[in-house]
Amino acid sequence: MRRITVFSLVLLVFAAACKPHSAFEVDAEMINNVPDSIIAVEPMIKIMAYVHLAEAWVQENKTDTIPQDIRLKAYYQKIFDLHGITSIAYQNSYNYYSAHPALMSHIYTKVVEQLNVLESESAKVKKKIPNEQSSK
Repeated sequence: MRRITVFSLVLLVFAAACKPHSAFEVDAEMINNVPDSIIAVEPMIKIMAYVHLAEAWVQENKTDTIPQDIRLKAYYQKIFDLHGITSIAYQNSYNYYSAHPALMSHIYTKVVEQLNVLESESAKVKKKIPNEQSSK
């Protein structure tokens, strides 16, 4: 009986060690092996977070006199200038990460985390600013 228990335990350990990795698991090697012509993962996370903020702002401010597509193009250009890249470099990088779903999933997870942190910080600031109506 003891041999069966030991054998079962050894078999369980080997089975766990041989577990296939998820298609969406990202390791340091994958992150470090991005081609030089592609924007690295960390800067891409920051750029994409800015892009999503710009898109959200344009959606929320539909009463702006400047057409949304023109406003958005201007914001994209400011984001690209801020990060020292071109729109072509961004598009090529976005296409590369889209073709590598594990990396894109990792990037989007980090983008969402970053946006959640910004939203949380914004909520804290709003709590500290006295409401104009309550001061009347």
